[in-house]
Amino acid sequence: MHSGTATDRPIGTPKIADFSQQELDDLFDYHPIMEKEYVLPTPMMERCYALIRERVWTRRTGLVLYGPPRVGKTRCSFAVKDLLMEEFPRCYVTRMSVRRASYVSGAHICRAILDAEDHVLAKRQTEDELMRNVLTDIEVKLRAIGGKQYVLIIDEVQLLNNVDLQQLVCIHNALEERKIRMTTISFAQPEIQSARTALMASRDRQIIARFLSEMVCYGGCGTVEDLRALLRCYDQSSEFPEGSGWSYTRFCVPIAFEHGFRLESYAQQFWLRLNNAGKSDVYDTLPMEHTCLSIEYLLIALRLQDCSILKVSKADLDAAITRSELQNFLKEVDQGGERHT
Repeated sequence: MHSGTATDRPIGTPKIADFSQQELDDLFDYHPIMEKEYVLPTPMMERCYALIRERVWTRRTGLVLYGPPRVGKTRCSFAVKDLLMEEFPRCYVTRMSVRRASYVSGAHICRAILDAEDHVLAKRQTEDELMRNVLTDIEVKLRAIGGKQYVLIIDEVQLLNNVDLQQLVCIHNALEERKIRMTTISFAQPEIQSARTALMASRDRQIIARFLSEMVCYGGCGTVEDLRALLRCYDQSSEFPEGSGWSYTRFCVPIAFEHGFRLESYAQQFWLRLNNAGKSDVYDTLPMEHTCLSIEYLLIALRLQDCSILKVSKADLDAAITRSELQNFLKEVDQGGERHT
């Protein structure tokens, strides 16, 4: 592991002297851990994307990744769109977040897709007109990139009703008639399993075959190795400011980083204390949101202690975990939730 000392610094990465303390202070308010707008290549996300890319590459029809709240599904859905567009430039990708419809309408799903594409919608368009708009829009955009595959990423798919799902089947079939293959990647809460059971009971097997045939559990931080890899992302795979070569850890504690400090080395201690605080009858893995919040709060606190001999104490870890509200969140969930595995 790179120690960050002056003698073995990778070529091209700035020294501490490249940023004054005032510059670091001025930039800190804009740091991704302060603005909460960043995505790291976590082990959970990498496992998820490996499944998705294989389904897209083989042009399979659908995959559902389900898990309880705050394990990172929504952030993953954003990252998946970017990764697919980069790896499969001839696929056209739409990501949409579902809202529960106030009333049942055959136009709802078409409006949702067009809205996700920032398409200008006419309020009084009929269901058929909206369907034609969706199909034409997809066809035109695929023609522009020389592609024949459309990927639809749906976040919170459990909020779709049977009419919405039937309309999705219609879109899927209509695209196939135009020789366009459609792959649907869905993210859902665990309730999707009950919805699937109800569809089987009502013999809506076409919906299941198209979108719900493959169900995969999406978990949070499940092992000490998951946490170790996550901490390594903050140490190595992150960057701020853009183009600087400085990881999030290095930015927050540059002096300690130069002298070999790495969050990864505290993985075992951190894991034990997170698990002690994160005991739950509902969650089998640590919620990703609160795990990342704990790391963020730790970095923010350590920033004020930066020195060449910086050490993380048990009190530092406990304070960061407490600020993340992990215990309070799990307590609320345990009081009225189903078990999420």
